[in-house]
Amino acid sequence: MRIENGSTGLFDRDQNRAMAILPTAGRLAVIDIGSNSVRLVVYDGPRRAPFPICNEKAQCGLGRNMSPKGDLDPTAIDAVLDTLARFRGLIDAYGNPPVLAVATAAVRAARNGREFVDQANKLGFQIEIIDGKREAYLAALGVISLQPDAVGIVGDMGGGSLELARVEDGRVSSTVSMPIGALALEQATRGRPGNTDKLVLEALRAAPWLHKSKVKTLYAVGGSWRALARLHMRLRNHPLPILHHYEMAAKDAIDLCEFAAMQSRESLQETPGISKKRVDALPYAARVLATVLRRQNAKKLIVSAGGVREGLIYELLSKEERRLDPLLAGARFIAAGLSPSPTYGAAAARVIKPLFRKSAQSESRIVDAACALIDVGAYFHPDMRGVQAYETALRAPFYAISHDERAILALSLYVRHEGRRAETDIDRAETLLSEDQEMFAVRLGLALRFVAAFAPKVTCAIEGCKLSFVDGVLQFTAPVARANMFQGLAEKRLDALARAFECAWSTEFIEP
Repeated sequence: MRIENGSTGLFDRDQNRAMAILPTAGRLAVIDIGSNSVRLVVYDGPRRAPFPICNEKAQCGLGRNMSPKGDLDPTAIDAVLDTLARFRGLIDAYGNPPVLAVATAAVRAARNGREFVDQANKLGFQIEIIDGKREAYLAALGVISLQPDAVGIVGDMGGGSLELARVEDGRVSSTVSMPIGALALEQATRGRPGNTDKLVLEALRAAPWLHKSKVKTLYAVGGSWRALARLHMRLRNHPLPILHHYEMAAKDAIDLCEFAAMQSRESLQETPGISKKRVDALPYAARVLATVLRRQNAKKLIVSAGGVREGLIYELLSKEERRLDPLLAGARFIAAGLSPSPTYGAAAARVIKPLFRKSAQSESRIVDAACALIDVGAYFHPDMRGVQAYETALRAPFYAISHDERAILALSLYVRHEGRRAETDIDRAETLLSEDQEMFAVRLGLALRFVAAFAPKVTCAIEGCKLSFVDGVLQFTAPVARANMFQGLAEKRLDALARAFECAWSTEFIEP
């Protein structure tokens, strides 16, 4: 059993080369040739928050049925080449964006792996065969890209291998790759999942730092581990079916793994939420996950949508781009496409943020995101704008945001359109929010609602305006030239905002 270890220093990229490959925005394609599946993802939007607009996968089983000499199966090779030819056509149809392509465990382990890649490259690709330590590094970078504050162990389980890496302060260390992917274990045990534990424990000896780690969070990457998380969601009837940043107590995750590992194939096939394509891999994935959690003495598991593909993109970003908040980058991208005046959100933030000066940094980010999304419902039917804004915030592929933060953002945008009286009229994920969080969302939504009433979608009209507290009174300050805009609906909405803060309100119109 061959184990690969490594550190991050090997993978620093030349930024001039990076910028030549990767423009700061627009479409980009990533191809990932794994041991079991081959995937194409076409992204759009800002590089700091890439939005997947096409996600195609084919189960080709490249790592199955390798010859005794270690050659890839010819039938599987043909299936992959056919799939890549189709991907080539799709990429061309998308305007031939830049392509990043990698091949992982099966190809790097195969005697004819390079020969296969040479064939594939004739389709117009430049496929990089990445070794195990680089795969671990990229998976960890992918988690960091979507969760910049991640601190813990990243585990990426694929068909051919399991990669582990430690992440903290935006850095990756202690990477290791082990040949204990679901497909590899299925072959090594001849289809007997119960025989995997010894192999897994033996492999984990290559990561002594895992047992000694003081960080107690495992970030789970890989389709099989995500499938387990989706099963847990269904069993709990979780109100938000988004896997990214879904959290489980480690004890609950281990209990789930033991449950899944004991099920028959027929039982798993009949379990809602489990793809038939994952049935064979799931018992192996469950046993490995439980063992890693125990070995780490983990307290919590967090599912990440990031992985090797996102790591490839993040690796090529400049230092300045890496410092950007992916939540705000994504919110602004959505607003640019759905809002009549994309600059209005930034102007609204300058008006209302003084109300939330004492908020925690996490809440301040939500205020900024809500302001950016203030008018994402504008082009929809007036009766549906609140629901549309709510669903956009709740379902869009935003990153660096937890499930309860999504619910806060969504509720605030709903209240922005419908007001406090209607806040319970939607089927929202209210079980995710504490009373304080719900009140924060309501106050934020009512602040947005007032701004939208005072100067709907007109950026210049709210320049120089401010909401703040003066001696415990909610005060709206604006240039005297805007005084005639404060009447009727705007006055009613300022009153509603003040009542939410349980205080009086006043206005001050000043000369410039």
